[in-house]
Amino acid sequence: MKARYFLFLAIMSILFVASCSQTEKETTANGTDNKEEIEEIDKEEEIEIADKTATSSEEAKDNYRSDLGNLEIWIGGEVIVEKDQVVIEGESNLLPGSRIASSGVSDGRASIDYQDSAEVEEDGSFHFEFPGRKSDIEVTLSLMTGSDLVADHYGENLENATGNQVYKTDTEGIYKASYTFDIDTRKPMPYTIELETPDWSDVPDDYGDTNVWMEVETTTKHNYLYFEGKSNLLEGSFITGNITDPNDLPRSAWSSSNTEVNPDGSFQLQIHYWDIREGMQMHFEFDPDNNSWDSILDTYGEEGENLEGDLVKTKDNGGKYIKLSVDLAEPEIDAPENVDLTLEEEEIKMQVPDDLLFDFDESKLKPEAKDTLDKIIEKLSELSTDVDIQINGHTDSTGEADYNMNLSEERAHAVADYMKENSDLDPKKMEIQGFGDTEPIASNENEEEREKNRRVEIVINPK
Repeated sequence: MKARYFLFLAIMSILFVASCSQTEKETTANGTDNKEEIEEIDKEEEIEIADKTATSSEEAKDNYRSDLGNLEIWIGGEVIVEKDQVVIEGESNLLPGSRIASSGVSDGRASIDYQDSAEVEEDGSFHFEFPGRKSDIEVTLSLMTGSDLVADHYGENLENATGNQVYKTDTEGIYKASYTFDIDTRKPMPYTIELETPDWSDVPDDYGDTNVWMEVETTTKHNYLYFEGKSNLLEGSFITGNITDPNDLPRSAWSSSNTEVNPDGSFQLQIHYWDIREGMQMHFEFDPDNNSWDSILDTYGEEGENLEGDLVKTKDNGGKYIKLSVDLAEPEIDAPENVDLTLEEEEIKMQVPDDLLFDFDESKLKPEAKDTLDKIIEKLSELSTDVDIQINGHTDSTGEADYNMNLSEERAHAVADYMKENSDLDPKKMEIQGFGDTEPIASNENEEEREKNRRVEIVINPK
């Protein structure tokens, strides 16, 4: 009997232990599942919080634009450029009732037509209308500081204002709030310019150091060179840029421009050019002698005597200045003399003046035109015979538009026919088009400018 009793207890003990073990496993399993579920929920909540934070941050970043009177100033909008007028539909967060002044500079001279002012409306908008342009112009929109309204809110000298459109001036403690943009009359019209807020980066660690450095990236576009520079120069430092041509061709001699250093040490420069050849360089110079800002002269010396570093050059009078020389992109081929060549990425464009090919108002090739075209064919033979080619005819704006269109088409066909008959180029890969006077590369204000517009373009590898 005792044996049976002890056997019963042993069996019950085994069953109890087994049951507890199974329960523990289930609990552990369930606990694992719950833990994973909790972790997944936590992860989803973290993502949701991060998304909300990012959205909130983005909204906060843009909200100041609609916050009228915000001391972080914003001036934007768009510019509609047409042949007969230029319209600015401005937007801002400026205090309603304040005024914006406009000014324009063309070929180094102020443009009276672009000197005007406009009141900021209740929604921050403003509006300008100007006559159409025949030549390029740089336009600046600036917050006017002469009123009590502006002085009481932003400070008499805008000392209370902040943001990426507030700049130092040549006078200590005085600031300006502005936006500057360029109108390019060579672009097909109408077109729109978006006025985008500049996005400055952090200033270099050695900002304002007398050991000056500059770095520049170059973008080549047909008839324009764009330069994006970075330096440790002080804001407002005056930089000049000019192109040198080893062949001293007169059409490159005037290719120069200037700019001021931005608040973060960056600078941008745009230069118009007609022709690019092997060995051409762009030179950037900073000469304290060309600056009037006290802070700049105090830092670098009136004669540049405090300047240091590898970029320092010495003038004949002993003064010092900074010079950085950048090689321009070299074309794959050369153009014959008197034929201009421009680049944009893989596209090469030869501009052949019409007087090298045709008599006035004619579309039949002159006998001497064949010499020019034979040289072009010889240059093209250096490339693959499989290249795509587009031949475009252009005229100036003199005469009726329909007549100019027909003349440009006939001239393009005349050049194409000669090249098909006298080269190994694939006729199937040759496109012909006339543009009349719709795509000028210069203004039509005088004979010298109109002469540049009368041309046949030979475009290799058109985009």
